[in-house]
Amino acid sequence: MSRTFSLLTSAFFVFLTLAIFGGMVWGNMLYSRDHPGEKDFLVPWLAARTFLDYGDSPYSDPASQRAQIVYYGRIAAEGEDLLTLWLPFPAELFYFPFALIPDYDLAHGLWMTFSEITLAAAAFLSLRLTGWKPSRFLFPLVLLFPVLWLFGFMNLLASNAVPFVLLASVSALLALRAGQDEAAGALLIFPLMKLGIFGVFVLFLVWWAVVHRRWRLLAGLGMALGVLLLLSFLLLPDWIMPFVRGLYWHALYYPGLSIYRILGSIWPVVGPRLGWALTAFLLVILFVEWRDVCRRGFRHILWTACLTFAVTPLLGFPVPLNDFSALVLPLFLVLAILGERWPGRRLRGPAGIVLVAALIASWGLALAAGLALLLPILLVVGLYWMKWWAVSPPRTALESLR
Repeated sequence: MSRTFSLLTSAFFVFLTLAIFGGMVWGNMLYSRDHPGEKDFLVPWLAARTFLDYGDSPYSDPASQRAQIVYYGRIAAEGEDLLTLWLPFPAELFYFPFALIPDYDLAHGLWMTFSEITLAAAAFLSLRLTGWKPSRFLFPLVLLFPVLWLFGFMNLLASNAVPFVLLASVSALLALRAGQDEAAGALLIFPLMKLGIFGVFVLFLVWWAVVHRRWRLLAGLGMALGVLLLLSFLLLPDWIMPFVRGLYWHALYYPGLSIYRILGSIWPVVGPRLGWALTAFLLVILFVEWRDVCRRGFRHILWTACLTFAVTPLLGFPVPLNDFSALVLPLFLVLAILGERWPGRRLRGPAGIVLVAALIASWGLALAAGLALLLPILLVVGLYWMKWWAVSPPRTALESLR
């Protein structure tokens, strides 16, 4: 009797899971029909289909013209985005499973559904990574926060790959903490394919592995990169130069958010110089912190990785606003320390108040994109304010019991 009840319960939960997943896909398909042609998904998906259906290069004129006809309803006019593929071919390979689906709405709906699940999974793994244990009233908001705040919502609407890269980055840190260096290195292939806000983070972990002679991490990254490059050159030997051209055109139409541009728009002469001074100052800070993390425990590594994420948008590199969703990891670390030091019930604790405030404030930033740089600035301040608690054990027995 008990076994039958267990089977019925398992079947019910499987059915419920499939029903929820199917409902999410259906809802996202309806959105896709009402808002066709999100460039971040349409261009790679259609380029992959062009390659599979006709054998044309994903970077070729026929591929970009097909995207133009779908997006504009015609060939792009002078001054319009040519919709040329801007991804390296190893990254384009990850779109091939979706390109096997001929219906764009279904493929886009599945991509958006997996992106939503991925963001929630990234939040859950970030809790494990930071050690944050929110109250049961706060827990649902924490899981949904990467989806609900402005930057995560922008990722879903743009249908880019940032949610998957964020999950891979968090998983790489978890694997590193568990001593699974090969798995951590293999997972770094995802942020390596999507630089922007993730590039300096990858550089930090590679530098850390070299200093500590953790060659297995580099071996895992090298093997994953080697397999993808080998497959890429077998399928399309001459993809490098077309990719560079596509990246150039994409950067021309979507320059991203840069501290130099923002300061230059405020003070045309002094602004860029202030930007260079800020870049030099932050690079010195990163150099000092990266050296200080040598031979330290994992909490110090995690704090330095979060600082690297928070500092990257302030270094002057053009960072797309969608990439700011990666800042959920340093935000969760700050909230985890708040929760450890000043626990509170329900939503009334400092961590809950800051989380709700961050959710509301992120949508306020939609009024002025330049204000988005306030988020990494506040995170850097918060990380330094709580550095001692982040990298050191509790000071008293009472704090240990807490």
